[in-house]
Amino acid sequence: MTGRLDYRTPALLAALLARAGLAPRRALRVLDLGCGTGLSGAALAGFARRLEGLDLSPRMLAEARKRGLYDALHEADLLDWLPGRPGGFELIAAADVLNYLGDLAPALTAIAGALAPGGVAAFSVEAGAGAPFALGEAMRYRHDPDHVAALAAAAGLVLLAREEAVLRMEKGAPVVGALFVLRARR
Repeated sequence: MTGRLDYRTPALLAALLARAGLAPRRALRVLDLGCGTGLSGAALAGFARRLEGLDLSPRMLAEARKRGLYDALHEADLLDWLPGRPGGFELIAAADVLNYLGDLAPALTAIAGALAPGGVAAFSVEAGAGAPFALGEAMRYRHDPDHVAALAAAAGLVLLAREEAVLRMEKGAPVVGALFVLRARR
């Protein structure tokens, strides 16, 4: 993915976290939400005292396990799993995960609840406009970044940084998205 698709969302999120003031000091309890094969784990490891991954797919988790980066890996749906971890993480990152959900209100509320007071959430969305969200040709949702920001605020997350970015290439065309870094209220 990193070669042919020029996939770089995990590195872009890690860089935005650093620019937003979160130093990679290996000091935080970090959740790689939708960790897949663990590509994001490599970008998040510098922030983590403890790194956990969550994904729906046992095959993806088996690949992530091979990287040797994670302290724990969990097979579950984020909307089922996160509510059972109130205040459990100081950083929750979701690179190219929320694109598979339409209405982001439940996910953002669950993320906010699983953050420790003052904890940070970082995630990407594929950008769309004209509707809060719409299903694209590739069966991933595009989200209006302004709508996402409003949902995040309603969930109790304060915007620290937001930027537009090319998340990857698809069929030779750039996939434009938005990166967010938000802090849970203390």
